[in-house]
Amino acid sequence: MLALVKLKNLRRFIHIALISLLGFAGVSAQQTLRWGADPSGGAPYVFNDPANPNQYIGYEKEMVDAMAAAMGRKPVFVASDWETLVSALQRGSFDIIVNGLEPTTDRAKQIDFSNAYYVFELQLTVRADEQQIHSLADCHNRVVGTLGNTAASRLMQKDGIPWRGYPDPVGAYRDLELKRIDAVLMDVPMEMYYARPNPKFKPTGEPFARGTYNVGLPKGDEKLKAEVNSAIDKIIRDGTLEKILRKWNLWNDAQAELRNTIRSGQPAGNVAYDMTSASFNWREAVWRLTRAAFVTVLIAFGSMFIALTFGMPLAVGQWKGPRWLVWLCTIYIEFFRGTPVLVQLLFLYFGLPAIGLAMPGWLTALVGLGLNYAAYESQVYRAALGAIPGGQWEAAYLLGMSPMLAFRRIILPQAFRIALPPMTNDFVSLFKDTSVAYAISVWELATAYRELANASGQFLLLGIAVSLFYLFMSLPMAHLARRLERRLQRREAIEAVEAEIV
Repeated sequence: MLALVKLKNLRRFIHIALISLLGFAGVSAQQTLRWGADPSGGAPYVFNDPANPNQYIGYEKEMVDAMAAAMGRKPVFVASDWETLVSALQRGSFDIIVNGLEPTTDRAKQIDFSNAYYVFELQLTVRADEQQIHSLADCHNRVVGTLGNTAASRLMQKDGIPWRGYPDPVGAYRDLELKRIDAVLMDVPMEMYYARPNPKFKPTGEPFARGTYNVGLPKGDEKLKAEVNSAIDKIIRDGTLEKILRKWNLWNDAQAELRNTIRSGQPAGNVAYDMTSASFNWREAVWRLTRAAFVTVLIAFGSMFIALTFGMPLAVGQWKGPRWLVWLCTIYIEFFRGTPVLVQLLFLYFGLPAIGLAMPGWLTALVGLGLNYAAYESQVYRAALGAIPGGQWEAAYLLGMSPMLAFRRIILPQAFRIALPPMTNDFVSLFKDTSVAYAISVWELATAYRELANASGQFLLLGIAVSLFYLFMSLPMAHLARRLERRLQRREAIEAVEAEIV
C-alpha cells in the first residue's frame, strides 16, 4: 500500500514537472526573436567579426538587438542564403528577415513588410582609370555586376542594361578589378564598405534611385507586425538607431528625413522610393530557362570532352607507366577526387588571377569541371583496361602487332565497350554538376531557376520546368549510349562467330 502511494506521488511529481517544463519552454519561445540574414559577404549589415570569427557584427545586427530589447525578446541569429530568405521565412526557419530587404510587389505576395528602418540609394562604381562611364546610362553596351533579385538588378533589367548577378558583393567587385565586368551597381552601404576604401575603384555619378529597407514578416501575422513596427518606431524616436548608423558611418540626410517623419507622427512605410517589379511573365521565364539550358549544354559537352581527353592518359599512366608517372597521375587523381568541385572552381576563378591567369566564368566552369571529371574517367578506363584478359595482349603479339597497335586495335575497343555504361552515367551527372557554376556567376540552368523562383515564388512550377529541361538534355545521351553499346555487342558477337568459323 505504501509503495502504491509512493508511486502515485511520483507520477504526480513527474506530471507537474512536465507541465512546468513545457510552460517554461513556451515562455522561452515567446521571448525569442529569430531573425534570418545572409552573413556571406554581408558587411556592413551582418558579417563575421574579423577579430573574433565566432561572433557576428554589423549595423543590422545591432539594430535587431535594440529592436528585440524594445520587444522584450532575446534575439537569435539564423544564418541563411540571400536567394532563399523569403522561402525560408515561409517555412518557419526564422521569425523575421533583416538583411537589407527591399519591399517589392512580388515579395509582397509571399510575405509582409514592416515600416521602413533605413533609406538606401544605389551607387555605380567603376575602375579608377575608367573615363567613358559617367552614369548608368553609359552602360547599355557594358556589363554591370550586382546582387541577384535586388533593386539594382530589377532597375537594370527594366532599362535593358546587361548585368551579371553575384551571390555576394565580394565577387562582383573582384571581377570589376580583374576587368571581367565594366561596372558594379550596389546599395550605398555595400559600396562604402567594399569599394570606397579601394584605390582601384571610384564612384561615378551621384547616388540615385532611393528605396527602403524593411523587415520581412510571415504573411498574415499582424501581431508580430505590430510588435516590430512599434519597436522600429521606438528605436528611431529615442535616437538608438541614429547612434548605430553614425557608428557605422551610414547616417545621412535620407535617414534624418526618415527620423523626422517618424517623430512628426507620420507613417514610415512609404517615405522612400519603392523599386517594384513587373508581374511574372511565363513566356519570358521559359525563354530565359532555354538560354540558360543552352549554356549548361555547352559547359557539359566541353567539360566532358576535356575529361575524356585527359582521362585516358591518366589511366594508362597509372596503369602501365613508370613509378614516377604512376605517382604523378595518382596525386592528380586523388587531389581532384578528394576536394569539392566548388572549391576547385573558386580557386580557378579567384586564385589564378593572382598569377596573371584570369578566365571568364563560363570558361572557368568548363575547364574546372573537365579537370575534375578527368580524374573520375581515368578510374573508369583503368578498371575497363584491367578487365581485358592478358591473353589478348599475347595473341596480338603473336600476330606481329606492336604494343601500341595491339592497344589501339585489340585492347581499347573491348575496354571502351566495358567503360561505356559508367561513362554515360558520369556524363549525366556532369549535366547536374554544372549547377555549382552559380558560385562564379555563370548563368546556367540551376542559377536561372534560383533567380526566377526567388523573384516570383513559383518554386513548384519552375522546378518542374527545370527538371524537364534536365531530362530532355540527359535522356538523349543515355539513349544514344545504349544504342552504341548494343551495336558494339552485336559487332563483338559477329567477330566471335567469324573467329570460330576460321
